Amino acid sequence: MENQSVQAKEVERNGQMLRLDLSLTITDESQAGRAALLLAATTSPVEETRLREQLQKWGWRAVATEVGGLAGDLPQKITRAVVGAALNANVVEKRSGEMHALMHAALEAMNGFMSTSMLEASIGAKIAIVRNGAWLAVAVMGDSAYHAVAHHERCGLGIMHV
Repeated sequence: MENQSVQAKEVERNGQMLRLDLSLTITDESQAGRAALLLAATTSPVEETRLREQLQKWGWRAVATEVGGLAGDLPQKITRAVVGAALNANVVEKRSGEMHALMHAALEAMNGFMSTSMLEASIGAKIAIVRNGAWLAVAVMGDSAYHAVAHHERCGLGIMHV
């Protein structure tokens, strides 16, 4: 047991606590949410780029962005970040049906990520948007805290048919 503790401390000093390599098979277009959750869960630019490139090989479009601040200030930031990222990365086109699906998926994801009672909580989140031919998914993953010592992870997912 003591040896495991020493190894854990050594790993923490090197900047990694645990490294997971996984393979996920997506069997249907309707599973865009799985891809969005994975993209939102990436912790480095290299992981993010690798996953986006894999999705692009199958004709799927994807982008990720980050937002942070007090929960009460986030709705405007999130709207700008989601719309800007999705348009700039050509995940959606500036058409009413596509923008409608994007905003509804983002709203659903944010409702799962934060409750309305969190207005003074500090939030840091990564937002991933994944689109295939028929589905658009928005995943949000990050941390929230009323105090720095009490932060914990949260996530939310929204999926809409385009």
